[in-house]
Amino acid sequence: MIDRIRRRRVISRENRALERAWQSAPTQSMRDEIAIFAQRRFY
Repeated sequence: MIDRIRRRRVISRENRALERAWQSAPTQSMRDEIAIFAQRRFY
């Protein structure tokens, strides 16, 4: 159960980091790269 909580916390942290990166990306192509990276993650 503790592992599940930790995993959820890590996933949330990664999602927030990806969202910040996506919003601060200067070009659309960089946003596309970040979106592709986010889609290829698996847990």
